[in-house]
Amino acid sequence: MDSLLKLHTQQLRDGKRHEIEHILPPDFLQIEEQDLVFKSPIYLKGEAYVTDDHLILQLSAQTEVMMPCNLCNEMIFIPLQTEEIYHTIPLSELESTIFDFSDLVREEIILLIPQFVECQGGRCPQRNLLSKLMKTKANSTPHHTPFSDFL
Repeated sequence: MDSLLKLHTQQLRDGKRHEIEHILPPDFLQIEEQDLVFKSPIYLKGEAYVTDDHLILQLSAQTEVMMPCNLCNEMIFIPLQTEEIYHTIPLSELESTIFDFSDLVREEIILLIPQFVECQGGRCPQRNLLSKLMKTKANSTPHHTPFSDFL
């Protein structure tokens, strides 16, 4: 599949800017996990330009991911959105005058995925059942910590 996210750095000389606006399919991320499902398109917007010796990318992206709630395991939609992603790439490090920034976009979106999610905005109905099983300070056994004498 030929990437839509290619820039011709020679065309960005002399202060020219390239407007970026793409709607990418969910399979662009190349993630095939049972508990991490992307069904919504990825909206990408920004611009690229060249300074004397760097390619500058300024982007924003938004999509949503389906993940299981960490308490009840129900699949829920989690919005992912980032504003003002900046990448600077020295022109001397580019192998050619064509730069594909697909991997940068994938990486930024994957970094947005939270480690823990809870349904109903943090009010999962299963929380009450699980809280009975958790230790509280009142019923936990005292223990010695190596630095407690210094506190």
